[in-house]
Amino acid sequence: MARKIGLDLGSKSLGIALSDPLNFTAQGKENFRFEERDWDAAINKLKEYFDEYDIDVIVLGYVTYISGDKSETTYMIEEFREVLEKNFNVPIIYIDEKNTTNKAHEIMIGANLSRKKRKKNKDKLAAQLILEDYLMRI
Repeated sequence: MARKIGLDLGSKSLGIALSDPLNFTAQGKENFRFEERDWDAAINKLKEYFDEYDIDVIVLGYVTYISGDKSETTYMIEEFREVLEKNFNVPIIYIDEKNTTNKAHEIMIGANLSRKKRKKNKDKLAAQLILEDYLMRI
């Protein structure tokens, strides 16, 4: 069965999570760092996952202000989605990522991770939370 890939995008990082083959659980895989808005580097990293796994959906974290207005980050995510669409022939689903980074931070504090480990792992854990949110809906 095909897997889903979850993404938490930052201007210089990409948190990546992958579902299990049955799409019951999500696992944070890595925090990929790149030069600011170097989408080619991010796409090349994602191609590694598409080459290794049968992926049928991209779940992309999406954020707006509480009012519903778009932020600079929202526009960046929309720009990245366009790049994804040009490179991967699978559906791309937005999932509201409000507070996922904060939730990830709280989880890691609860696990007594050092500040250094929290910084290193927050994006992939946020991607995992985004993907888990999607998996609960399907």
